[in-house]
This record gives sequence, structure tokens and C-alpha cells, in this order.
Amino acid sequence: MNQEMQQAWNAIRERVKQKVSGPTVYRALDALQLVTIEGETVVLGLPSEAYSLVGHINNPTVRKWIEQYLEEAYAFRPQVVIIEGATLQDWQLHQRKQEELRRLSEQGTRKREAESRVYSNWEAVYEQVGRKFAETPGRSLASNRARYLNEMIAFVRDALKRLPVETEADERQLNRIIERIATNVDAPPAVVAWLILHAPTTSEAER
Repeated sequence: MNQEMQQAWNAIRERVKQKVSGPTVYRALDALQLVTIEGETVVLGLPSEAYSLVGHINNPTVRKWIEQYLEEAYAFRPQVVIIEGATLQDWQLHQRKQEELRRLSEQGTRKREAESRVYSNWEAVYEQVGRKFAETPGRSLASNRARYLNEMIAFVRDALKRLPVETEADERQLNRIIERIATNVDAPPAVVAWLILHAPTTSEAER
């Protein structure tokens, strides 16, 4: 951070303070520091001990004036990032955290897409019915089995939208799934079949 950039930021901060009011806002702005400028990304930081004031910096009015005066000073529309900390190391840590969040988000998306592909046949639905029961906590309790049954009714109904029962083999697969659910909840298979295939949904019952 060269002295010229720091002086420019100090001037911007003072101009912003002239446009807003409130002692807490002023404290937040006084604590706000210019960390670095990378391309059109302007990184501003609040030291950890002052980070609780970040909400005042993210106030739409305060951010508007910060962004406007940065644009006037540097002749580009800035992408302002507010981080916890005031050093380049803090900025690098922030980037690593954001990258990890993106990775986890992409991982979750890939998992959901994979699950969607997995449920593309009745055998996969059968396996999921068993897996969900195995994951049900306290499944010896009737109340927990009832919750599992309710979840499976919605799950199989959703599968029926994507996997129509068109052949005798499909019918056998569906009945195999129904019987597995019935065994898991200790209920007659015909009752489970009626709940899945014929019982009115909540929206239908309310009409």
C-alpha cells in the first residue's frame, strides 16, 4: 500500500463521513481501512476488534457513497469487498474461505445432480427407501416411523412423476418398494399402497 493510495482513501473516507451521520457510523468509517486494489476490486477491511460494526459499512447509503467516491477517484466502477482484518494476509485468508465455500457449494450441486440421476430407475428408488430408513433416528419409535412413512409417501409420489408405471415389470418394482416401506413401518402393504397412490394430498384435502 503506497502513501498516495492511502491518502486518496483517507480523503474518500472523509467525504463519505460528510454524507452520513451517527457516532457509530463514524466509528465504523474511522476503523475502515484500504487493504489493496486488485484490478477493479477494492478490498476494504475492518480490524477484528471493530468487525462488529460491519453492518454500518454495509448500510446501502454508506456503501453507495463509498462506491461513488471510489469510482470518482479511480475512474472505474469498483467491486467493493469488505473483509475482517486489515492486512494482505487477511485478504488472502478471506479468499481461501470464499474458495472453500464455492467448492462446498459446487460439491453440493454435483451431489444433488448425482442423486437426481440415481433416482432415474425403480431399483435406485428401492435402495433409497432402505437407506432413508437406516438413517432414521430412533426408528423403533412409532412416531419416527410415521415421519419416515410420510417422507416416503412424498418421495415415491415424486418418483412416479418421473418414472411412470407402464409395464408389468414396473408394477412389480413399485410393489416391491411399497412392501419394503410397509415392512419398515410395520404396516399392511395395501394401506401403504393406498396412501401413496390414492390418499389425497394436503392441498386436495384442504379444498
